[in-house]
Amino acid sequence: MIKKAAVSLIVTLLLPVAALADPAGDYAALVTAAQDGDPGTDYTAMRQAYLMLPDYDPAGTKTEQLMRDGQTAYAAKDCKTALEKFKAAIALTFVLSDAHALMADCLEQAGDKNGEKREEAIAQGLFNSILSSGDGAKPETAFRVISLSEENAILAVAGVNGTKREIINTDAGPVEKISIADATTGQEGAVYFNIGAIVMGLALKEKNSDKSPAKP
Repeated sequence: MIKKAAVSLIVTLLLPVAALADPAGDYAALVTAAQDGDPGTDYTAMRQAYLMLPDYDPAGTKTEQLMRDGQTAYAAKDCKTALEKFKAAIALTFVLSDAHALMADCLEQAGDKNGEKREEAIAQGLFNSILSSGDGAKPETAFRVISLSEENAILAVAGVNGTKREIINTDAGPVEKISIADATTGQEGAVYFNIGAIVMGLALKEKNSDKSPAKP
């Protein structure tokens, strides 16, 4: 179990935003701003607030099946079903950039220009927040992620397949090295992700769980 002091240290190494006094309230307000099309929505703050919520789901277990079903329907050009699945996934975890991106495409096909514009802006905002945290080329400049979904989104957009995972301990926190191969050329390389936020989020969940009243 990570001690309180260790959690505080990890926080200082995370996303470059101020500490959140009310993560649930901030998260809800930022989600509303994004849904309203506010161009000033702070997606980095949204992501950090999310990892402090009791419902934080770094492995995506709550949305995995919905996303898989949505992607299957999307590939089959069944956007009606895909939209239903992606909307359900986003209702559970709003910060899924890939769900918003695929929704945007389906809404464009349906002729919903406003919906397409909104979802594309959200997807881009979330993705840009990850890209602005580093370049993934080495441990010192690793992308700072809050979930496995964000790692997968980076790999998918880059057109590479992960072949091996390795954890490296650094002064900036734990870094995951993912060995990759280009999906087209087969060229090999590596992408680095700082997973300090995931470690902190899991520690906070454990800490909050310890505070929960015992069941009779």
